Amino acid sequence: MVMILLLLVGIGMAAPQVDIDLERETRKKVALAITDFVISDSGSDVLGIGKEAKKILQKDLILSEWFSLLPEQVFEELEKIERSSSKVDYRNWRQVGAQWLIKTEYRLTAKGKGQIFTFRLYDAVSKRFLLGKRYKASRDLLRKTIHRFADEVVMQLTGKRGIAETEIAFLNQEKSGKEIYLIDFDGHNLRRLTHDNTVNLSPAWSPDAKWIIYTSYAARNPDLIMIDANGKKKQTLHRLPGLNTAAAWSPDMQRIALVLSRDQNSEIYILSSDRELKRLTRHFNIDTSPTWSPDGRKIAFTSDRSGTGAPQIYIMDSLKGDNSKVTRISFGSTYNDNPAWSPNGDQIAYTSRVGKRFQISIYDLNTRQSKVVTKGPESCEQPSWSPDGRFLIYRKRENGRHNLFIQRLGGSESRQLTFSDQGHSPAWSPHNRD
Repeated sequence: MVMILLLLVGIGMAAPQVDIDLERETRKKVALAITDFVISDSGSDVLGIGKEAKKILQKDLILSEWFSLLPEQVFEELEKIERSSSKVDYRNWRQVGAQWLIKTEYRLTAKGKGQIFTFRLYDAVSKRFLLGKRYKASRDLLRKTIHRFADEVVMQLTGKRGIAETEIAFLNQEKSGKEIYLIDFDGHNLRRLTHDNTVNLSPAWSPDAKWIIYTSYAARNPDLIMIDANGKKKQTLHRLPGLNTAAAWSPDMQRIALVLSRDQNSEIYILSSDRELKRLTRHFNIDTSPTWSPDGRKIAFTSDRSGTGAPQIYIMDSLKGDNSKVTRISFGSTYNDNPAWSPNGDQIAYTSRVGKRFQISIYDLNTRQSKVVTKGPESCEQPSWSPDGRFLIYRKRENGRHNLFIQRLGGSESRQLTFSDQGHSPAWSPHNRD
């Protein structure tokens, strides 16, 4: 467990003078200097924990796409001068091009089994101390500790928590079936969550990021299973003959939308916290892939009810379903699926056939228009949003292999996250509420 020991708050916490625009490709990044992590008490770090921690922090802040890091040779002389002083020469830091500055001290606990980090963040432009954090954690939680501070830095800039501490769940093809894996946002800490030795489908996170629900054929029926994020607790959540799949937790965690085939074809139901079922869709065509709006009032889903034999994306009331107005939002494509409602509530990402390939499209609920946001000769499918609404992760077929890629909204470049050749059905975790 990461323990926050001390919170240091700067005086005069006015918003930084940095323009923030989530959509613009050409937005200006904050020029950031990160000095070497200094070990205190004249100790010795034979394991190189300080250097490792600094590399993790640098990568986290680069991947956030809010910061550009100053080359260390630009400020190495200034860093030497200030190493033995608690003062910050804001004027000199501005002259070398730094807008923000991070200084870090650390010390190792008994026998090197843990460490205590003290981080300080300064604004060289406004000449003020912004933030200080002190964390104590065991050695195996080093990455989590640094991720947490990186998220604090992003929050200081944007007012929203960063995503360095988040995880992605996904399916990986094994010889015995499909198993669920977890991986950190930065591509490290890959680990296998399930060992079911069967076909698993559709992993989905609980809003508190503590549980994952998925469909498993382990009992020779597609049952709905719930497992904790550590893989230590597991239970069957729902079991009826036929499909029990495509589950999605409501934002308040009181309901689960899921797809059942008990009515001769796939229909969307609501499973309440007291295990009562309520049917939402009543159509002779297939209805599937429910996703909740952040306020829990609406559900977007996939259906081929248009009569063209081609699946489209629709929105319905989460309480009334087909007993109220159902609105189609996808047009201009013969195949659309995998809707994912954005955390901000104003957009829905989905898979759409464009020509002979699949691409990721985004529907804007304000303009009522869709835009294709991926491109290239390879297919992109199964989008999932980061909890801050700035990034999408999706499955991409490249050179005959499937892997997961991350792309910022408004950006044109993508970053490959997995290299397993069998990445499917990514699900980005919400922020952990601990």
